[in-house]
Amino acid sequence: MLDGMRRHKGWLKWSLALVCLAFVFLYVPGFVDQTAMEGFPNDVVAQVGDYGITVSQFRQMYLLQLENYRRQSSGEVSEEVLRSLGIDRQILQGMIARYAAVAEAERLGLTVSDAEVRHRIVNLPGFQVNGQFIGEARYRQMLQLQRPPMTPAQFEEEIRRDIMFERLEAAVTGWIAVSDDEVADEHRRRNERVRVQVVAFRGDDYFDEVEATDDEVAALYEEEPLAYEVPEKRQLRFLLVDESAIFESITPAEEEVQQYYDANIAQYTTPGQMRASQILLRIGDQDEAEVEARAAELAVEARGGADFAELAREHSEDEATAENGGDLGLFGRGRMVAEVEAAAFEMDVDAVSDPIRSAIGFHVLRVTEKQEETRQPLEEVREAIENTLKNERATSRAEALARAIAAEVETPEDLERAAGSRGFELQESGFVGRGEPILGLGFAPQVSAEAFQMEQGEVAGPIQTPTGPAFVTVVELQEPAIPPLDEVREDVARDVRRRKALEQARAAADGAAGSLQAGEDFEAAAEAAGLTVGTSELVARGAAFPEVGASAAVERAAFELPVGGVSGVLEAGGDTLAVVRLVEREDVTPEQLAEGGDAIRGELLQSRRNEFYSAYMGRVQEQLGVDIDYAAFDVAVGG
Repeated sequence: MLDGMRRHKGWLKWSLALVCLAFVFLYVPGFVDQTAMEGFPNDVVAQVGDYGITVSQFRQMYLLQLENYRRQSSGEVSEEVLRSLGIDRQILQGMIARYAAVAEAERLGLTVSDAEVRHRIVNLPGFQVNGQFIGEARYRQMLQLQRPPMTPAQFEEEIRRDIMFERLEAAVTGWIAVSDDEVADEHRRRNERVRVQVVAFRGDDYFDEVEATDDEVAALYEEEPLAYEVPEKRQLRFLLVDESAIFESITPAEEEVQQYYDANIAQYTTPGQMRASQILLRIGDQDEAEVEARAAELAVEARGGADFAELAREHSEDEATAENGGDLGLFGRGRMVAEVEAAAFEMDVDAVSDPIRSAIGFHVLRVTEKQEETRQPLEEVREAIENTLKNERATSRAEALARAIAAEVETPEDLERAAGSRGFELQESGFVGRGEPILGLGFAPQVSAEAFQMEQGEVAGPIQTPTGPAFVTVVELQEPAIPPLDEVREDVARDVRRRKALEQARAAADGAAGSLQAGEDFEAAAEAAGLTVGTSELVARGAAFPEVGASAAVERAAFELPVGGVSGVLEAGGDTLAVVRLVEREDVTPEQLAEGGDAIRGELLQSRRNEFYSAYMGRVQEQLGVDIDYAAFDVAVGG
């Protein structure tokens, strides 16, 4: 299987999930059509030490990842949405990390033998049926069925790399360990539970009882003027290429809808499945004719009315299914040994087959259930297809229009001319603060970030917004300023009253704390003082507490107090104070520790190793040197 394996360095990160023998394949170099590439495919997007990631290589990975996301979302996710989530940069960073790992593994002299690669492949669950490797021919066939197809050499090279990276991580982090005490502490932290009683003293309860005098207001304003500063605001003028308006103007032709449906028919098709039971007689060192004859006899018995399940339990040599009466479960095409699958899908329900020869022996099948392939008719999915086509076309038109405008615009006057020539109107936002919603654009953080870095007279764009690309210029600045007291008097007065209310709450808490701590009956002492007691259930760390909600201070006290102990006055968060009594503690038992300790040890160990490995590889990248050409990157993502 490994004969003629080609070793190459033009590889990129791959992701291969084997689920019911179906791969989700993200990248193999050299298999994606580059005819649609813009720019220079051999330009380097990122240089990682001696390795260069070209536009072509990145584009291949990028397009295949996009296709994978679209397939998972049934075409609902556009490229623009994915780019707004930073998927393009995540892909590039993943590739950079992969190259850095290769360089470090080579520096450390790590190698993987052909025998190790072979062992890994034949033991992948996706290449096994009933615990046995599916065979060379079926293995090659499965690789050819991928989109794009793969050769054994390419797949095996990636397996080799994967093993090498595992070895690299083990070499870097193998020394890390977790002690028994650390496991016990973490188990206790996660599973120890307490029941508490809480009395809260809220500043809000006293707010209506206090007033703010003019002198107090003036004093607070003088003491903390920056608390009332109005931050810088900017007035923006912008041209929005509204994708939703373009979307509404598009009507896909019938033939386009039909073509999309035909090209993506797999999305609307539920493959046929079937259920069957088998009796397997292995050949091994036995005479093949004798084994076939015994299988034929069993087939005759089954057709004659014998219980097939009992025959399987008694005679089948398939350890995985014999105890279940030979039941293979539901399966679709591509799941079974080729000969068995071909015969099964030709049989009727309740039919019993003649002996079927495979590489491992003779199979007698009985089909117990058939689920025919179903397909959603075009009319059921027409609206979704039309929306997908409209989304794609609206995004494409908006991007093309934005590129054309970008080529014409350098000044605000250019922007006005570009808008007028296309029948657009420039919009104005009014004064807006950093990160605030923008009138006409809504929440557009990229626009806000750009607008607060620009000088007046500059034009930025296209900038992606939730409704389409936008070009922005700053019309007027409003510098940060501390307004006169008269303009913020109500705000300052409210803050004065809040502080005085909290002082009253604190005085009440301090006055009650002594009796709550000294009394034998916490609840009775609280009731005598006219206070409300909240009692929790048994709760673990991270839970909310009665009267105060989630509070780090209350939680810390609850888990540190002895049973029956009462805390002092705690800052419970916000304008709330609290006194806490620990009613009950449920400790972790040695039996619980023994039961869950291994899992916690594994989690802690993996977390520490991941953290250390990430930091280690970060230093590796720093030492190698990573240089990203963002102009080439924009070309690679079609920007």
